[in-house]
Amino acid sequence: MINLTRAMDGHFYINDNGRITHLPIGIEGEIMAQKIELAKALIAQAQVLAPVMDAAPDVVQEYYDASTTLTDDDVAVLGVTAAQVVALVTLLENVNKFFSGGSPTNAQYRVNINAVRRAAK
Repeated sequence: MINLTRAMDGHFYINDNGRITHLPIGIEGEIMAQKIELAKALIAQAQVLAPVMDAAPDVVQEYYDASTTLTDDDVAVLGVTAAQVVALVTLLENVNKFFSGGSPTNAQYRVNINAVRRAAK
């Protein structure tokens, strides 16, 4: 694990599992530290997407293999409607397209995610 820390004398250093790298003192070190933090944030968000990329195709296929129609009564205990769940299938299909280099359909997918953000697990 890489940690970026400010030393008592004000300069930054990187602790990479015990291997210490000191950044330059002053504005150069500040800029390098900001870039490192930005890169870490971007990497963290991409890592969050990895499980979705891996699991989405299987979940979508499972939905189609089940050949069942969801009703509001079927999913009411989760605090969502059947239409919201089916919209998630479309969202995941488009995630699959995006990750495999296809052309996802343009839609307001945030609405679907917000609808189920606090749904029961």
